[in-house]
Amino acid sequence: MWVPCWMLLGYAAFALVAANLVQAALGKRRGWQALLFASLSCGALSLTCSLLEIEAYVREGDASALLDVVPALAKLSVWAVCLGVALNLLALYLHLHSERKGSA
Repeated sequence: MWVPCWMLLGYAAFALVAANLVQAALGKRRGWQALLFASLSCGALSLTCSLLEIEAYVREGDASALLDVVPALAKLSVWAVCLGVALNLLALYLHLHSERKGSA
């Protein structure tokens, strides 16, 4: 039940950070904070939905699903969080750099 939820939110998080990076590359200064917040929020909600999926397996006592899902999901989550944070930091840097350039 939760699989589409965490996948859709994960894709949304990366689409939002990609839109923010494009906006930074084009030098647009409006709304980048909202895109940054939305990207980080979608990433956090994606991880929350994946934890709810694991919780459902525990509640059902489905040990084979836990042994199958948890190791793969743990590796995927670590890489996704690292990539998401790095891309959001890059977007933040680009926007702050362009704002500093524009005010000077």
